[in-house]
Amino acid sequence: MGAIAAEIAVDPGRVESDLWALAALVEADLPGWTRTALGPVDREARELVLRWMADAGLETTVDGAGNIVGRLRGAGATGRSLMVGSHTDTVVGGGRFDGIVGVVGAIEAVRALREAGRELEHDLVVVDFFSEEPNEFGLSCLGSRAMVGELTAEHLGLLDDRGRTLADALAEIGIDASALLGAHVDFSGVDAFLELHIEQGPYLEQQGSQIGLVESITGVSRFRALFTGRADHAGTAPMGLRHDAGCAAAGTVLAVERIAGEGVQTRGTSGQVTFTPAAVNVVTARADFRGEFRGPEGEWLRQAQEQLTAAAQDEGRQRGVGVEVDWLPLQEPAPMSGPVLSALAGVVDGLGYSSSRLFSGAEHDAAVIARKVPSGMIFVPSHDGRSHCPEEWTDLVDVTAGVTTLTHALLALDQQ
Repeated sequence: MGAIAAEIAVDPGRVESDLWALAALVEADLPGWTRTALGPVDREARELVLRWMADAGLETTVDGAGNIVGRLRGAGATGRSLMVGSHTDTVVGGGRFDGIVGVVGAIEAVRALREAGRELEHDLVVVDFFSEEPNEFGLSCLGSRAMVGELTAEHLGLLDDRGRTLADALAEIGIDASALLGAHVDFSGVDAFLELHIEQGPYLEQQGSQIGLVESITGVSRFRALFTGRADHAGTAPMGLRHDAGCAAAGTVLAVERIAGEGVQTRGTSGQVTFTPAAVNVVTARADFRGEFRGPEGEWLRQAQEQLTAAAQDEGRQRGVGVEVDWLPLQEPAPMSGPVLSALAGVVDGLGYSSSRLFSGAEHDAAVIARKVPSGMIFVPSHDGRSHCPEEWTDLVDVTAGVTTLTHALLALDQQ
């Protein structure tokens, strides 16, 4: 590495120890490395992060949305700040690196700066965002949405499969809905936001690159489709006289695949399909189907919504099945800041790391914060591109390179 890397030393052993300490906090009755945002283990993990922040010299708070926030005061008297962070919750059956690399990396950056005697002019704000992964209510990036003021009473009224509202579920873990709606932050004094994360795809490994510089983050459009047919005896109801909600839902599942397959860098996923009654000898009376589209262009996402809604209605008409399709508010694609991206590229070159620029098909808190603050993302490689599964893996040397890049990027942005 070049001289820039010799100024500040990131401790790989400390990074590894923190990663394993967080990863070990899992829900024993669920597969993989599961730590869901509305579960008790997530609270334990965030309490651990809170202690680490305090031990690193940060002034710590928990905001009304459950975000863990630490602040390192800068030498300047301008009131300006830099923000950095990620999340510690996981999907069910997920891996041990998704999210926590960015939280551990941010805290390690603070330690490395302080141990080197380097004081920023800006305040440095470190955040462990609450509930980044999609929850039972179909809503992702809950903490960051609250921070930017985009969480609404309508969101809090969303229902899960048990009939609970999101507000009720939050109350069960000690988060007051009114406090959450009031958790928005004045970002006028924040000059930049950075997030370190695993890539969750194969591109960096294929390119042989140590660092990924994200140019934009996918837009996301999620839906729930309800199909209402008629229960009948599976052995006596003729095929041409059935009102089979399950078949209408199945045709719509295939429409998701077809629509997404016709775009460029677009994705469509059928995440959950439930038939009622759940019996092999009864024609399905009701089907509940949830899915999503992702892509780099907001206009394509809007067209996909129209096409999928039309496809679902056509499937229902063919079978005399009622159809309702409801869409969550569209999350627009998020370009990263050009000046921040340039600063990151300069740091990576100075450190002597190989890098590639890329589009992120995964959603991140950075996409939400970018609507208020110039933002950038640093990716590190994922082995075989695997993520959201127990096999998710990133080598420690790559994680350390990412943390080193993050640390020096904070210095570079502070000096701009």
